[in-house]
Amino acid sequence: MKKLTTSVLAVVLTSSFALVNAQKDTARTDIEGVVVTALGIKRASKSLGYATQSIKADDVTKTPTANFSSNLSGKVAGLNVKSSGNIGGSVDITLRGYRSMTGNNSVLFVVDGAPMINSYTSINTSGLAVDTGNTISDINPEDIAEINVLKGAAATALYGSRASNGAIIITTKKGKRSNKLDLDFSSSISFTEINKDTFAKYQDKYGQGYGRGYGYAPNDFFDAYQGQPLAPLYEDASYGAAYDPNLMVWQYTAFIPGSKDFGKATPWVKAAHDPSYLFEKAFSFNNSVSVSKANDVSSFRLSYQNVQGNDILPNSRLDKNSVTGNASYKIADNLTANLYATYVVQETVGKNPTGYHGVMGNFRQWWATNVDMYDQRDLYFMNKANNSWNMQSPSNTAPLYWDNPYFRLYENYISDQRQRFAGNFSLSYDVTNKINLLGRVSHDGFNYMIDERRAVGSLPDAMSIGPATGNQPSGYAVTNQRRNEENFDFIGTYKDTFSENITFTGLLGTNINIQKLYSNSQGTQGGLFIPGVYSVSNSAAAPNAPLITDTEKRIYGLFAQASLGFYDTYFLEGSIRRDVSTALPIENNTYWYPSISGSVVISNWDFLKDSVLNFGKIRGSYAIVGSDTGANQLQNTYGVTTAFGSPTYVYNTTAKNPELKPEKTKSLEAGINLQFFKNRIGIDAGWFKNDTYNQILALPVTYASGVGFKFQNVGNMRSQGFEVALNLVPIKTTDFTWGLDMNWSNPRSKVTELASGVENITLGSFQGGVTINASLDDDYGTIKGSDFIYDANGNKIIASNGKYALSNTNSKIGNMQADWIGSVTNRVSYKDFALSFQIDVKQGGQLFSLDQYYGQATGLYPETVFLNDLGNPVRNSLADGGGLILPGVLANGTPNNIRLDAESFGAMGYSVYPASQFVYDASYVKLREVALTYTMPKKFLASTFIQGASFSLIGNNLWIIKKHVPYADPESGLSAGNVQGYQTSVLPTTRTISFNVRLNF
Repeated sequence: MKKLTTSVLAVVLTSSFALVNAQKDTARTDIEGVVVTALGIKRASKSLGYATQSIKADDVTKTPTANFSSNLSGKVAGLNVKSSGNIGGSVDITLRGYRSMTGNNSVLFVVDGAPMINSYTSINTSGLAVDTGNTISDINPEDIAEINVLKGAAATALYGSRASNGAIIITTKKGKRSNKLDLDFSSSISFTEINKDTFAKYQDKYGQGYGRGYGYAPNDFFDAYQGQPLAPLYEDASYGAAYDPNLMVWQYTAFIPGSKDFGKATPWVKAAHDPSYLFEKAFSFNNSVSVSKANDVSSFRLSYQNVQGNDILPNSRLDKNSVTGNASYKIADNLTANLYATYVVQETVGKNPTGYHGVMGNFRQWWATNVDMYDQRDLYFMNKANNSWNMQSPSNTAPLYWDNPYFRLYENYISDQRQRFAGNFSLSYDVTNKINLLGRVSHDGFNYMIDERRAVGSLPDAMSIGPATGNQPSGYAVTNQRRNEENFDFIGTYKDTFSENITFTGLLGTNINIQKLYSNSQGTQGGLFIPGVYSVSNSAAAPNAPLITDTEKRIYGLFAQASLGFYDTYFLEGSIRRDVSTALPIENNTYWYPSISGSVVISNWDFLKDSVLNFGKIRGSYAIVGSDTGANQLQNTYGVTTAFGSPTYVYNTTAKNPELKPEKTKSLEAGINLQFFKNRIGIDAGWFKNDTYNQILALPVTYASGVGFKFQNVGNMRSQGFEVALNLVPIKTTDFTWGLDMNWSNPRSKVTELASGVENITLGSFQGGVTINASLDDDYGTIKGSDFIYDANGNKIIASNGKYALSNTNSKIGNMQADWIGSVTNRVSYKDFALSFQIDVKQGGQLFSLDQYYGQATGLYPETVFLNDLGNPVRNSLADGGGLILPGVLANGTPNNIRLDAESFGAMGYSVYPASQFVYDASYVKLREVALTYTMPKKFLASTFIQGASFSLIGNNLWIIKKHVPYADPESGLSAGNVQGYQTSVLPTTRTISFNVRLNF
């Protein structure tokens, strides 16, 4: 190993020294680079005293996807990206850990200097809910020219409170100077299928039922029907009779007229087609075309994108169309106008409801392995009726607990539509060659409609959306939402150089930010009056009053910044911003946040010049940023219900607080950037610490006050860690290049202070008695639930019934945060071929699986079928040598000798174990992306009208190399937001193969 390492190092150094000698005249700015910072201002990287990291546009466009932000995974140190997997679903993005306990922890996206709305639905319950996706997916990745990530508070302070969690700055492509009209075309086709390692695997020995105790003799695993065994049709578990192909049993298909098995018993065997056969092969198409042109006076670029395709669930599809344009025009030599605009329409059908009651919960937790999925399909399409496998009785075939999956997907589906327009217009006026004035106005807004259908004949259940109360036998619900944001900026900039060795840049500006939200949610109550008519007016009972939200918030900001450079080596920068927010009371609505940063280019020091270190910089910064709260948090309000047929007014259960103060975050960071051998070896390492105090939290108060909670300013959360970005070019010759990019970070957030007498805040409460928490003096995202009870020697204690003794549900059983995350991307090119592959790693962190908690108890999984310590099937009767002895000790300290009867339900899963048994290590190693590209040589195109052509074959999420969560992807969850570490009813992860063609005319 030592010899190999030495040889590789020799290749690196030899080729690097050769490159140094060959490129002595390379301009230093080519090495140091220019990046886009806050407010769209371009700055030399060497002058920045805070951390930034750039992403090449190709890295987010090579993999076609409906949400480009998922392609950011692994590209930036400290950036954590997690996709929900749902069609049109959300992508959770946090930078440098969590700062706010219950508030927003998402980064700010900025496009061409204008902030963009990135709203999403955060799921904090394990019931039936919908992941509506995050709206930043509306950006067409083909429009992106470059991305720069601003990590620390000093980097984003000029944006105000909205960028307190960092910012992702996107610059769009502009027209290129040319004598002709440039036409670019990109087309991709993608094929997607499920990764079966992330979906349930079923045992093949036992069928429907919960064990013994039914009415058929001599085999009381069955009910009796006409003197023959009848499967317990009303049960939703696979803890029943052992399969026997010679045993004829009346099963559910025998009682559905039109079924191929109607009126007859069939062999008692495991189904040939388990629920994995429900998933379809998905195909999607992603086409984008753009035209552009530029000259000395003007430029423009106009693009169109269409994304369409189906998803892995039947009756699910997505269709998105977007038109984006930008233009600039030099009105005079010193006056330039710039325009950016985009219009997007996206429609989805068949969003998968997440949570316990979803279709995936049926398959992962409560299923009978003798049910054939193809039978369920055929029985639905036979008459479009809810012919469920889980019926109440032979004479009453209505579903008891679960609908026919195809009926639910084709009749009880959720659809949505979003129409979005965003744009900005600016005028840049050079008063002199040193003074510039910029005025900019921007708008971003969308109309969003989501509706849900519940067909007559459905199993009564709660609606996912709408104001309906209680279980609904059928129904219709719709939510219309309108969200808008306007920004008005005026910025003056002054640049000057003094005595050739001192540079100065100063700016003074103002920003007005206006945010509006209107939402109207309505729905039927008591079911549909006329089957098949989906309208709120078609309500069997008087509909509840609509849920209406209508809020507006304004922030008025003033800011200033001054930057000094000395001898092109020493740089110092300070900024300050003052905000006035209408979301805070008048006496507390004004808050200031200053920042200071500095950097030293050590490679300019004489003793380091002409060394192998061609660029080196140390940096440091300190900042205080403020943050307000959402609108309508100051005055108590009443809500209206119609539970008894007439309006009833209800006081809010969480008291508002007219004395709220802004949240504040103190941010400190330091780092070093070193580049050796003309960028052949580079490292950017940093350390950061953020303390967010005066957090705005809803804390419990005495019920004597008339409410259960009250918004208060309390608490502190600290996030800190290290970040390392490494780039290495081991080999570079005329035709061959091998490069590596590595990112690593270990952000960790800890609750260091809460209100007096408060030791815990529950972020989410779920089935299984599991909660996700912000606990005092503990890492954020603590998972709590029942645990084993141990004796003084660390042995698990067994209760007198032979099952484990359990603690209460307040035991700490895990934490949702990873110990560290990392990524390695290899890039190999040879002549006209380029190959890249990315491996992502997450180490540490835990999650609780409700799927395993229930699914093991109901006998679904292979882990519930094994040979016991006697060498016999564990589900045999005790008389036949079955049962199991749980490892542990009795209360008196002696080894457990109580043999549990495992012949019937009650010896597996949650029936025996605490919640901690189903907490799993969420670590993983993934082959995230592989891309092979061939770029056609110019000589082959010389006689054609094509100026450039490339062809790519891309694989995404091809292989989970290592994981610990059984039958699921550790990344899968409920939705974006603060509540992670809980998994229920998740979709399987998909593998995607894409073929892409890019042409330039």
